[in-house]
Amino acid sequence: MKAYADTGLLISLYLPETTTAAAQAAVSSLSSPLPLLPLGLLELRNALNFAINRGRITASERDLLGKNLEGQIRSGFFTLVNLPSAELHEKARELSDRHTPLLATRSLDLLHVAAALLLGADTLLSFDARQCRAAVAEGLVVVP
Repeated sequence: MKAYADTGLLISLYLPETTTAAAQAAVSSLSSPLPLLPLGLLELRNALNFAINRGRITASERDLLGKNLEGQIRSGFFTLVNLPSAELHEKARELSDRHTPLLATRSLDLLHVAAALLLGADTLLSFDARQCRAAVAEGLVVVP
């Protein structure tokens, strides 16, 4: 299985959520590193900063979680990947024309599905229902 995980699933690995156990189970059997794009790094950091705003964590805890993420990159759990933004956005626009009229997918949903497809993933790890429906329509297996 070559998997791509969206940020909603990934943040569940760092912050206690109702989806944390399912996220841990989804990544526990992976045999290859999860690709992580600059988009994912931004979304993860922003989610942690949002958690500060909500009083769920402190800035110090955010920094510790950031160091944990850096350690997971160094250890090979994640691999940093760059996709040309023009290619990523073009693919997302194609997906928008095919899926948004019926599924009401959002731009970030489409960017994640586009990234998975461009990276040659066969599996999308996500909890987002609309994103998952678009991914299935594109031939991806969705976990969990």
